[in-house]
Amino acid sequence: MTTSALETVKTLPEPVARRGISEAQWRTLMTSLYPGAKAESVLMVIDYCAARKLDPLKRPCHIVPMEVKNRAGGYEWRDVVLPGIYELRTTAQRSGVYLGHSAPDYGPLETAAGVSAPTWCAMTFWRWNADAGVRAEYPVRVLFREVVATTKDKKANSRWSKAPVQMLTKCTEAAGLREAFPDELGGEQTAEEMDGQRAIDVATVEDKPAPPPPDKYGDVIADLEAVADTGLDALEDVFAKLPDVHRIYLTTIDLATWDGLKARAARATGGTL
Repeated sequence: MTTSALETVKTLPEPVARRGISEAQWRTLMTSLYPGAKAESVLMVIDYCAARKLDPLKRPCHIVPMEVKNRAGGYEWRDVVLPGIYELRTTAQRSGVYLGHSAPDYGPLETAAGVSAPTWCAMTFWRWNADAGVRAEYPVRVLFREVVATTKDKKANSRWSKAPVQMLTKCTEAAGLREAFPDELGGEQTAEEMDGQRAIDVATVEDKPAPPPPDKYGDVIADLEAVADTGLDALEDVFAKLPDVHRIYLTTIDLATWDGLKARAARATGGTL
């Protein structure tokens, strides 16, 4: 553990305390569950779990370094929070209508991406339909060659090379749970499915021209720049009072500016996020 990470745990950053996270919880997250992760990335986990009503100490999601296409046309590495298969199972169980799934069925072995693995994995998922009074079935089949994560030389990455059947089974389960529970789970892929992949959906979105900033956005940035030099607390307070349209634009479309403001405020405070 680096000295900076140790200091982050000891000092308990104000944004962590404001979220109601204790020192013991923060230490566990930083040193045991997400060792080596940046503090701001662990904060993303806490916010993600709060929004989904999950316990971050059960590690329902993962911090995944991912290449995301930027507006300049190149790729840059960012930490992205993605659900794990555990979260999908938990959410399905909480619905009260999940009736489980069949044992996985596998296709014949083939050599793909440099490893021997089943051609496909198939499972059937069951959900109770109260309106019809029947058990609805959701059969899913996933092809190995379509989900295997590869390196630049088109070979399976280390995780898929070591456990190709396990990874294929997890991807099939994730696909089946999304099929049976679209409203509860949405369309976000799991960390297991995105392991070693680029964030294709994000790249597609960023290829489009960015929408124009909302009215008086320049004044808002000027106010935030002025207060950033007084520290993180002041910056967070002003940000929280902004209209939703300004906060959303700043943290999605103009994220680089927001990250710069936070870094500037952190330097003024003499600490870290």
